[in-house]
Amino acid sequence: MVKNKELVLTLIGQIDHLMKALEATMEEARVKVNEFKQLQPSSFDLRGLGSLLHDFFTTIEDIFEQISADVNGSLPDTPEWHKQLLIRMSIPIPGLRPAVISEGLRWELDEYLRFRHLFRNVYGYLLDWKRLKPLFGRMEDTYQQFSHEVNIFRTFMLQLAEQLD
Repeated sequence: MVKNKELVLTLIGQIDHLMKALEATMEEARVKVNEFKQLQPSSFDLRGLGSLLHDFFTTIEDIFEQISADVNGSLPDTPEWHKQLLIRMSIPIPGLRPAVISEGLRWELDEYLRFRHLFRNVYGYLLDWKRLKPLFGRMEDTYQQFSHEVNIFRTFMLQLAEQLD
């Protein structure tokens, strides 16, 4: 358990900063989703759209990394650490912290994690709108759910900071 008020408040500040970055990504994604409702994206467009999905999950994972390092004390140390980190965030740790996200959101975010892995390991010309479009279709709901659940965790951390006065 974090026992230092300054560390707790610093973590909250980092989460807030990353949530602003996530909102900026979402603003751009909303524009692009609307733009491609009627149009078929070009190969070049798909590369940009893939980058938005990449940034979406990477920012979420950055929040998880901060929480894991500052509250849990470490990041997972396995070759599949990205997946393990996502799982870890959906598990409450008695005496340390509640789950950061729900099990249902973990499964939803796993889709974005898998896409990010694909995006990093495949040539851009191989991206397919049929595979990206459903991710964009669920992105707003996923973002809203993530924001809600992280805000609950943030409230927990604020209450912890008050107890450390």
